[in-house]
Amino acid sequence: MASSNFLDWLLTREPERRLRLVNAGLALIMMTLAVLVLHIWCWLGVVDGVGLWPWTIASIGGLAAMFLASRSGWTRHLADPYLAMPQLLYAIASGAVAYRIAGTGHGASLLLVALVLMFGTFGLPRRRAGWVAAYTVTVFGIAMYSGAVGQPSIFDPRAQVGYFVAFVVFVCGFVAANERIATIRRRVHIQKSALADALQRIHALATRDELTGLLNRRAMVELLEAEHQRAEEMDVPWCIAILDVDHFKRINDRFGHAAGDEALRTVSGVCAGMVRGCDSVARWGGEEFVVLLREVDAQSAQAAAEWMRATLERTPVRFDGTIVDLTVSIGVTAYIRDEDVASTLARADRALYRAKSAGRNRVHVG
Repeated sequence: MASSNFLDWLLTREPERRLRLVNAGLALIMMTLAVLVLHIWCWLGVVDGVGLWPWTIASIGGLAAMFLASRSGWTRHLADPYLAMPQLLYAIASGAVAYRIAGTGHGASLLLVALVLMFGTFGLPRRRAGWVAAYTVTVFGIAMYSGAVGQPSIFDPRAQVGYFVAFVVFVCGFVAANERIATIRRRVHIQKSALADALQRIHALATRDELTGLLNRRAMVELLEAEHQRAEEMDVPWCIAILDVDHFKRINDRFGHAAGDEALRTVSGVCAGMVRGCDSVARWGGEEFVVLLREVDAQSAQAAAEWMRATLERTPVRFDGTIVDLTVSIGVTAYIRDEDVASTLARADRALYRAKSAGRNRVHVG
């Protein structure tokens, strides 16, 4: 538990920030291990130790300072707030210096830069990866040339030429592989986005009414069942309102089906715009709509239904230069505990029937 709390403090609990700090911490750990290896070589006599301690302090201290700057938030205003690129370039430069001071073991420091490139350049854009590659070849070229000129007995000039050529080939191959991986990642990202869009369209087709954009009957039934379950567990009230467009057949017969479709879209737009965010509206079928009103009693539901009815009565349907007046009849009922959804819907439907029988354009509570 203590270690977990320490890691939460050190790396934070923010997922994105924690991931970046973990990467920075891994870079610091790898550099520390590389430093430890050089010190072991010095103890074994492979390295003469000249410049080892200044390099140790600079290598670990520089990466540690950048880690702390990222962790503290001092760099949040920067384009690269986690200093990923400065850490990468600094680690490569440290590897080049290690190559120069490692004596007869200098070839092993190339493994260090291979690790740095593997972790640091993965996913970089092509141009930036190219700049990193050029920088890497340059600083290691300088280290190899410096060794061949300053200590030819240890850094055999002919061997350094071979090392340099092989190193250039390695770095170019690494950049090519990185670009290949980046291309695959972009392709996968595009495919994932296309799949997500397709799933979203499929979900919309399965749950939305094509004409009005409202929930369809199937989706509303699922919501009603879920609300029924919630009411049974938490004892919260809810109500159903069923709306039916009065004399809808006359609208179709007189003005055409396109006008009827526009009337349905008008009703759906008004209802969807009037309900609360927690409520739901669905096209139930034909000219019928169902409204789920959560956490309200029958009196409040009746008031909401009356408001909808009056608003729709004042909202004419405009189609092809023609104004079509419409009204709706609404049946409202409140859920009764231990009653199933079908029974609640049946009572709301009976209330709607009574509203239409009483002359239409009215609300009836059942």
